[in-house]
Order: sequence, then C-alpha cells, then structure tokens
Amino acid sequence: MVYQVAKTVNIPILGLGGIVTAQDAIEYMLAGARAISIGTGNFIAPDTAIKVVEGIEDYMKQYKIEDINEIVGTVQMN
Repeated sequence: MVYQVAKTVNIPILGLGGIVTAQDAIEYMLAGARAISIGTGNFIAPDTAIKVVEGIEDYMKQYKIEDINEIVGTVQMN
C-alpha cells in the first residue's frame, strides 16, 4: 500500500505496522515511506528502535549510502 500511495500523492508517506527489524523499515522506505513508526515492537522489546536504527546504519554502510533519502521510493514494481 505504501508503494501505491507514494506513487499517487505528492506528500510524505509514513510507514507503519509490523516494523520490528531494520529490514522491515528499509522495505517501507524502498516502497516510498519517508519516515517509519515503531509501535508494538517497543512493547515486545524496548530496544527495538535502537536495533532498527543500528540496522539501517549497517545497511547504509554496506551499500555506501550517504543519505537515507537516496533509497526512498526506489523499488520498481510492475
């Protein structure tokens, strides 16, 4: 849904729902979310947000990404 909305409107999209890992957050951003929200994951593990941020940083280092905005909306779907 994030992908469909991001391709339709010209406003920042917030990705939320089921984000408990950096991979979850990155997938939302690739689909077009400019920000993500971690909700229930914080109740499961209070350090979820820290782990997500660290995982995003690791991803950025691995792929030599200087600015996280470089990946926003870059996924291509048919």
